[in-house]
Amino acid sequence: MDVVRRFAAPEDFNIAAPVMEAHQKNAGGNARIAETMFRYFRFPRTFEDFVYLSQVQQGVAIKTAVSHWRSLKPYCMGALYWQLNDTWPVCSWASLDHGGGWKLLHHMARDFFAPVTVTVVPQPGGWRVMAVNDGRNSADLSLTVSALAMDGTRRPLGRATGAIGTLSAQPLLTLEASDLLPNEVIHIAWHADGVAGDDVFAPRPWKSFGLKAPMIRDDVSRRGDGWLIILDCDAPAFFVSLEADCTGRFSRNAFTLLPGAPQSILFTPKDGAATPRFTLRDLHSATMV
Repeated sequence: MDVVRRFAAPEDFNIAAPVMEAHQKNAGGNARIAETMFRYFRFPRTFEDFVYLSQVQQGVAIKTAVSHWRSLKPYCMGALYWQLNDTWPVCSWASLDHGGGWKLLHHMARDFFAPVTVTVVPQPGGWRVMAVNDGRNSADLSLTVSALAMDGTRRPLGRATGAIGTLSAQPLLTLEASDLLPNEVIHIAWHADGVAGDDVFAPRPWKSFGLKAPMIRDDVSRRGDGWLIILDCDAPAFFVSLEADCTGRFSRNAFTLLPGAPQSILFTPKDGAATPRFTLRDLHSATMV
C-alpha cells in the first residue's frame, strides 16, 4: 500500500479504477488476479486486504512451483522466478517493489529457497514429504509431521530422520488422504544441523477452511534503531503480515503464527528517528466476515 499511495488517491482504491488499470501493463492482469483469488480464497473485505491477498497468492503460486521443482532432483537442478524488481510503481510479477521494498513473495522466497528445506508434494491418494538439500554438505535432518486443525489442535502423523546428501531430494514420509480430517492442514517442522524450519500445506483451496479468529496480541518496543514486535495468538493465523506507515524492512513476513509459539519480528525503519504505526493482517482478518 505504501507504493500504491504514491500514484493513487483514496478515491482510486478500487482494482477496476482507471488509475489502477493504468499501472497494470499486463493485458487482463487485474482481472486474472481477481479470478484466481476467487478460485483459491474467500474474497477480501477491503481494497487494502485485496492488495495483501494478491501478494499472498503470488507467493503461494511461486512457492508451489519452486518447491515442486526442487523436489525433482536430479531431473531438475535449479529454479529461477520472474521477476526480481520493478522500475516503476506498478502491479506486476516482481517480488521487490519499486524502491526496493519487499513484497510478501520476497519474504516467502527466503524460506522456500533455503539451502535445506522440507516440502509436501501431492501424489495420487495423498502426499510425499520430501527433504531437499542444496548445500555443500550432507545434512542430518529430523522431521515431525502433524495434522493442524483450525482451532490449533495438532495430531501427530509421523516422524522421520535422515542424512540428506548434498544436491539431493529425498522422500521421508508418505501421507494418505485419509490421514486428514476435513478442517485440517498439514504442519511440518524440522531441524537440520542446528537450523529449524516449519511450514503449512493446505490440501484444498484456503477458501474451503473454516478459519477461526486468531485473536493476535502484539507487544511493540524500541530496540536500538529498530522496533521489536512480539506476536502471539489463540488460534492459528496464516500468512501473518505486518505493514508500517514509514519506509523500512521487517525481518520476517507472511508466516504462520501458532498458539503457544510466539514470533518476534524486527522492523528497521529507513529513518532511525521514525516512530512507525503498524498494521497487522492475516488470512482470517482479510477474508472472513
